[in-house]
Amino acid sequence: MSVKINVGVNKKIGLPDYGSAGSHCEIVLELDYGVMLNPDEFQKRVQDAYRLCRESVESELAVHRPGGTATQDNRPTPPPKTEYRNSPPPSERNENRYPVSEKQLDFIGKLTKAIRGLSAQKLDDYCQRTFGKVTSQLSAKEGSQLIDALKDAKAGKELV
Repeated sequence: MSVKINVGVNKKIGLPDYGSAGSHCEIVLELDYGVMLNPDEFQKRVQDAYRLCRESVESELAVHRPGGTATQDNRPTPPPKTEYRNSPPPSERNENRYPVSEKQLDFIGKLTKAIRGLSAQKLDDYCQRTFGKVTSQLSAKEGSQLIDALKDAKAGKELV
């Protein structure tokens, strides 16, 4: 008499630009029932099957990672360091060297329209006094500060 054992591994990874790739491996073991009488041997067979599945899944996913390939022994090579296309790396996001984004400018425009009596000229005057430049010349960090000030103004605080 024999025993059937199903062993499977699934894994999904994120890819740039909100993509993903997934891989699945399943092995069906048909073992002689006598293996069940030897727990160490049974455990070894199951662990070997899982190991084979994990290595196969990792090898397949390695080819989907940017710059990643599978090596001869089926271990994936690590992907290269992430490059930030549309935004700076997290450690540098709040520095003043990045310009205000289009999304920030759009939101600033919406907030400006929602505040009674605030024109684009008055907003530029405020930015000149506060940051030493007009709205379109702000850094991303200054844009965030301006958005915070405009939210406060919309809530009733005076824009100084």
